[in-house]
Amino acid sequence: MDTVAKSDVCVEMQNIHKFYGPVHALKGVNLVVRRGEVCVAIGPSGSGKSTLLRCINQLEAISAGRVFVKGELQGFTEQNECFHPLAPGHVARQRRMTGMVFQRFNLFPHMTALQNVMEGPVHVKGWSKNDAQAKALELLGRVGLSGFGNRYPGQLSGGQQQRVAIARALAMEPEVMLFDEPTSALDPELVGEVLDVIKDLARSGITMVVVTHEIGFAREVASHLVFMDQGMIMEEGRPRDMLANPKNPRTVAFLSKVL
Repeated sequence: MDTVAKSDVCVEMQNIHKFYGPVHALKGVNLVVRRGEVCVAIGPSGSGKSTLLRCINQLEAISAGRVFVKGELQGFTEQNECFHPLAPGHVARQRRMTGMVFQRFNLFPHMTALQNVMEGPVHVKGWSKNDAQAKALELLGRVGLSGFGNRYPGQLSGGQQQRVAIARALAMEPEVMLFDEPTSALDPELVGEVLDVIKDLARSGITMVVVTHEIGFAREVASHLVFMDQGMIMEEGRPRDMLANPKNPRTVAFLSKVL
């Protein structure tokens, strides 16, 4: 890592490898995301972008390497250069440090929007229902859904459901928000409303790692752009510089097809 203080680092991935049987999905990935940074990962399908996110929040166990969130080693304890897996309860506690928003909204269909957002703070963090409800109403307002709290997911558009999913992740007060292609399941006319919410979060200083195919969004919002291909980070840097003048031939080839 460079001379930036450790306290300024929110996520650090060191030499991460991930295998799915014979498939080598991540090949020695190193990544540093600083506090308040919006890191956007782009690249072709199958390049390892979503796997990278899932390794950060331990939905996937890494095969080798180390992941740190706010300086805390994720998933393991290290003693005398030996790694010992953490107990499931400890892993669950660590996972609260990250808020994950998926391609599909994964809302509980039998719960209202308000109940979906309240669920985590009440049952995971032990908040009172009154406190959780107040926070949920605040967050629904923040994502532009004031007055929609009593609607069920089936009564909401795809864009509205994804905004509820964002509010639900924020309700857990994570250190970093992870977005896995949050607009890919939406009709084109609904993409903008979700991107606007993410832009607002970026302006507020929330640390984020976003996987997306929306290059215009990456140019506008990212402070750190990463291009992945074949399980590796091929190039990273300032978005405007990298999009205007990519250095790696694979980055050049990819951008020539999407810009």
